[in-house]
Amino acid sequence: MIIKSNHQLDLLRRRREDGRKEIITFSRLKKLRKRGFFYGILISILGISICGWTTFHTFKKVKYKEKLELKATEYQLLKTKYISMSNNLKSIYRVNTQIAQGIIGTKSGSALLSELKDKLPKSIQLISINSNKSDLKLKGKANQPFALNSINSLELQLANSFLFENKSVFLSRASESSNNRNKFLNFTISSKFSSPNSEVLINNYKRLGSYGLLKRVTILKQEGLIK
Repeated sequence: MIIKSNHQLDLLRRRREDGRKEIITFSRLKKLRKRGFFYGILISILGISICGWTTFHTFKKVKYKEKLELKATEYQLLKTKYISMSNNLKSIYRVNTQIAQGIIGTKSGSALLSELKDKLPKSIQLISINSNKSDLKLKGKANQPFALNSINSLELQLANSFLFENKSVFLSRASESSNNRNKFLNFTISSKFSSPNSEVLINNYKRLGSYGLLKRVTILKQEGLIK
């Protein structure tokens, strides 16, 4: 039994020694070196590729960002220039509109006087005409005993006039007065001017015989300053 056990121990020892010899042989070591070198090169190539890909895309994004910043600067400059030009155009248009409104004469001048003369009842006498931008105030007096009817008639006539807004005409004040012979009803009528188009102006200026204003409106329409 002792001899058999010693024999088994010798076989195991030989196998371990043979395994050690096989591990440390030159050919085995050479294969391991080649394999390590191959894996090292592969890992290096992979790392270089990743670094190159990352560098390329980073550079691309940086250039794209610089391009966007340049475009944003150009856009801001164009926007500022556009706003400035737009404000200038609005200012010019506003001035031209004011000049055109002054030229067409709807708020003062012969057209207003002609229209009031055409609409005014014979029993009413105007004392003052006050025109302020878009507002008009008429002060006058009407003969009694039908003064109120005459004033109402004047209100209706003015409401139907092309110069005034329909619902803006109203009697803002009334008071009685008298002299040795007659009694009167003093009144104040307020209204707002309308903004009639060129066709309405032309037709009504023809009706009133205001040919000077008619010629002005025709020229302004041809120049595109009024609609």
